[in-house]
Amino acid sequence: MTPSTIREVAKRAGVSVSTVSRVLNDYPFVSDDARQRVLDAMEELDYRPDVAARSMRTGTSRAVGFVVSDISNPLFATIAKGVDAILHPHGYSLVLANSENNPGREAELLSALRQRRLDGLIAAVADESATSLASRLDDFATVLFDRDVPGSTADAVCSDHETGVRQALERLAELGHRRIALVAGSQHQLGSRARAVAFERHARRLSLSIDGTVLLAEEASREVGGRLGRELLALREPPTAVVIGHNQLTVGVLEAFHERGVQIPRDLSVIACDDVDVTRLHSPRIDVVERDLLELGGASARLLLERLADRDAPPRRVVLPTRLVCRESSAAPRVAAGAPA
Repeated sequence: MTPSTIREVAKRAGVSVSTVSRVLNDYPFVSDDARQRVLDAMEELDYRPDVAARSMRTGTSRAVGFVVSDISNPLFATIAKGVDAILHPHGYSLVLANSENNPGREAELLSALRQRRLDGLIAAVADESATSLASRLDDFATVLFDRDVPGSTADAVCSDHETGVRQALERLAELGHRRIALVAGSQHQLGSRARAVAFERHARRLSLSIDGTVLLAEEASREVGGRLGRELLALREPPTAVVIGHNQLTVGVLEAFHERGVQIPRDLSVIACDDVDVTRLHSPRIDVVERDLLELGGASARLLLERLADRDAPPRRVVLPTRLVCRESSAAPRVAAGAPA
C-alpha cells in the first residue's frame, strides 16, 4: 500500500499544504477547526510524517533520550511510564539508552544521542564523577533524576531521602532496636549518598550503634546484595534490623537471609527503599520507604518541557517526598538491649 502524502491530507481536510505543515510542526495561528480536520484526515489516511525530513527542516527531532544505568532495574520502567505519559501528548517519543553501570559506555551513548540531534535528555547516570560528564550532558536540554553532576547546568528531580530514612530509623528505635545496619548503593550516585548521610545522622541522634554496619555497594545488583547480606550475618555482633537502600540490593539481601534460615521479622527486622514486586510479594510483606515513581517520571518530563521552552532559565531542582509504609517485616528484637538471653 502506497503511503499517503501531505498533499492528500491537505485535500482530504480541505486546507492548504502549508496549513498541514503548520499542524505537523505544532505552529500557532491555525484555527481549532482546521487543526482538527487535519488530524482527522491524517488518521483516516493513516498518514505518517517523515521524521528525518522534518528534523532537517525544523532542527528538532521530537525525540527525548532516556538514559538509565541499569535497564534490568524495574524502577526505571515505572519512571519511563511517567515520563511518556507527559511527553507523548506533546508529540515526543522516548529513545532508551542503557549504560549497564559503565561510565565509558555511557559516554559513547551520549555521543550517539547527540548525533541523532535529540531535543532533550532525561538521565540517571551511572557515575556522577565520570570525566567530562557535565559537558556531555550540557550538550542537551537535560533533566537528571536522583543525580547531582558537579559542574552541570542540568535541571534535576530528586527525592527527599532524608525523611524516609529518618522515619525508618525512628520506627526501628521505637521497637527497641539498638544495632541497625544500612546496605546502600554506590557512593557515586546521589540517592545512595543521601540515604547513607541521613542514616548516620539520625542513628547518632537516636543513640543507635552502627559501627561496621554501614555497607556501601560498589554496584547495586542482586549478586552484590547477596554478598553484603551474608557479610552482615557473619559479623561478631550482627544487627537486629537492616535498612536496604536500593531495590536491586534488596533482592540479593533477602535471598541471603533466606539461605541462612533467617526468619523475618522474628530474627531480623527489614525495611527496604522503594516498593517493587519483591517487597510486595515477599512473605512477610516488606516495610518500605516509598516514593511516587510515576510522579518522579512525570515531574522530570514537565521540567524538560519547561527547559525546552526557555533554554536561558536558571537551573531548577524539584524535590519529591518519601514516606515509610509499615507492613509485616519489622518487630521488636527477640532479646531487648540489656535483657537476659
